[in-house]
Amino acid sequence: MWTLDTFIISFFIYSFIGWCCEVVYCSIPKKRFVNRGFMFGPYLPIYGSGAMVVLTLLRPFYDKWYLVFIFGVISTSIIEYFTSWALEKIFKIKLWDYSKHPININGRVCELNSTLFGIMSLVLVYIVDEPVRDLISKIKPFLLEPTAMVIVAILSADFATSVVKMSAFRKAVEEINRAKADAEEKIKAFRAENAENMALLKEKLYNDIDNLRARYYKNAKHIFNSNPSLTGSKDMRLLLLNAKLGIEERTARLKELKRIRKEEKRKNG
Repeated sequence: MWTLDTFIISFFIYSFIGWCCEVVYCSIPKKRFVNRGFMFGPYLPIYGSGAMVVLTLLRPFYDKWYLVFIFGVISTSIIEYFTSWALEKIFKIKLWDYSKHPININGRVCELNSTLFGIMSLVLVYIVDEPVRDLISKIKPFLLEPTAMVIVAILSADFATSVVKMSAFRKAVEEINRAKADAEEKIKAFRAENAENMALLKEKLYNDIDNLRARYYKNAKHIFNSNPSLTGSKDMRLLLLNAKLGIEERTARLKELKRIRKEEKRKNG
């Protein structure tokens, strides 16, 4: 069994091993170094916690590897789920999200990772645990307590720094979101206040276009009627087409206006 000092040292070693596994697992697909974890140092306390829970609870099932695997999946998934939930409650963000995985629970745990944790539990219990114990046993007894104290100091300082940094990050995100919401509200207010002006400006611009069309209407109509296959370069064809459509639109509007005036005269006549 562990003493408090050997427990702390074991926790630190397994946190470091977990960090190495995560870095390799995440860096290979990205093809670059990915420093995983909530904290800054090369350790992942969630792996240290999972390892200590597995080694403590599953030792009685040492002779039944399938129970080690099953209970390893369950125990590590509970730790991962609770850690994700706690971090989200405290900092209002998710540090990992498995929502896109086929089988997951609220995006906090998924079948793939839980299966991998079960396999890692087997490796931990049957392969890694004994060498780690042998390594710790080689530490001089008078160095165990100072070593454990240094580890606690490092982890505590790192955790405190990480909490401060994460809190600052959360506040920055909230401030950005507030600024974005304020900007959208101001834009909506500006549009509402200037809706009438925008409509008047739009009407004026279209009137200017209509007046421009009217200015060259007679000559342009003659050119198009006289040259039905009129063409040119690509850009010129587009200009000609737009001009033709504008003329046809104006012609239709003028005809409709004449028709309305005739009907008014007939009614008043």
